[in-house]
Amino acid sequence: MAMIALFVVLFLMLLVGVPVGFAIGGATMASMAFFSDLNMVIVGQYNYSGISSFTVMAIPFFMLAGIIMSTGGIARRIVNFASALIDFVDGALGSVTILSCMFFGALSGSGMATTSAIGGMMIPEMKKKGYDSAYAATLVCFGGIVGPIIPPSLSFVLYGATTGTPVPSLFLAGVLPGILLGLVFIAVNTIMTKRMGTDLKAKKEEGAEMVPMKEALKARWKRIWVATKDGFWALLSPAIILGGIYSGIFTPTEAACVSVVYSALVSLLVYRDMKMKDLYGALLDAAVLNGITSFLLGYSTVFSTFMTFEKVPQSITVFLTNVSDNPVIVLLLINLFLLMVGLFLDTVPAIIIMAPMLLPTVRALGIDPVHFGVVMAVNLAIGLCTPPYGCNLFVGAAVAKIKLDSMFKYIIPYFIVAVAALMLITYVPWISLVFVQ
Repeated sequence: MAMIALFVVLFLMLLVGVPVGFAIGGATMASMAFFSDLNMVIVGQYNYSGISSFTVMAIPFFMLAGIIMSTGGIARRIVNFASALIDFVDGALGSVTILSCMFFGALSGSGMATTSAIGGMMIPEMKKKGYDSAYAATLVCFGGIVGPIIPPSLSFVLYGATTGTPVPSLFLAGVLPGILLGLVFIAVNTIMTKRMGTDLKAKKEEGAEMVPMKEALKARWKRIWVATKDGFWALLSPAIILGGIYSGIFTPTEAACVSVVYSALVSLLVYRDMKMKDLYGALLDAAVLNGITSFLLGYSTVFSTFMTFEKVPQSITVFLTNVSDNPVIVLLLINLFLLMVGLFLDTVPAIIIMAPMLLPTVRALGIDPVHFGVVMAVNLAIGLCTPPYGCNLFVGAAVAKIKLDSMFKYIIPYFIVAVAALMLITYVPWISLVFVQ
């Protein structure tokens, strides 16, 4: 009865527009007070314990680093480097956008931060090139979901803190799945821009002189060298962060702190695109964003703890294993379930709530927790681009200054290929575990 009340109240509160954090906390406390014998004092205890974690401390620091990078010239240099690498293909500006999101994701670890930083620069440029505003926004939104997969990833930090899975192993496991997602999105963009007749390299000006291959390659390498030299300090950041983690010099949380200090020093002293007042603004933005995230994290911990007391994870394990003891079928059901969860919940509460519920089932079937962490992260990252609660979509629409519903026709093809990539990642564990084992 308590679980029925919990989900009914939660659904009703979300339906009437109550913010997610308040809906989760309100539904949990109402169910606990009226349909269980638990002492309400555990609400405060688990709310505190949910955010009082050394591992979770990485989240606000990675958020702050992402904001500094987007305002301090680092993001712009990453775009220039990506452009030098890939701007010779059809749909070049769109492909540069996806590649820039992949690079920026390796710095910030956040989908929304990636969408906001790269979208702010690339959406206006794509509009000038003739891209439909809704398509440009959709492209950036799906590019942004690579951020929570490519290490360092806030999703993996949360999953590791919740389940006790080693975060460095999760970071390693996210490398190939993140690259795979980025490449399939680049392929879709190339196909779609050809069909729309937008930004085609085949459309050359009449009378334009053909450049010999040798000279073209020389010019390309020169451009890549200039972009690399200009963006050297920006591109060095992931090497320092990930190299420090895997060499054992610092933990993921300490790496997040190093990322903040490094990005601030580079932005203030090397590139000089950021002033002290800009740094103050970045600190304020990060504080507000972290306040929202911490509130969600605290009450999501209470929510998942209440369900643990009510033996919901065990019930899910029994139900799924009764349906089938075949890991292929169970993983398919879990994927469908997580994709539905992503329609209504943000990544933070979804991971905190669902990971402890589903992990017992996964372990019972002999599925590696690291592999499952990647599968869960990809599922919920796709949820960032699915209405009605797609956070990346809100950011992309705001940056492009368009209505959200104008993006729906472009969401469908990208969603389909994202799910196809998810199935490949789910059923080919090697993609996730090749660097871990």
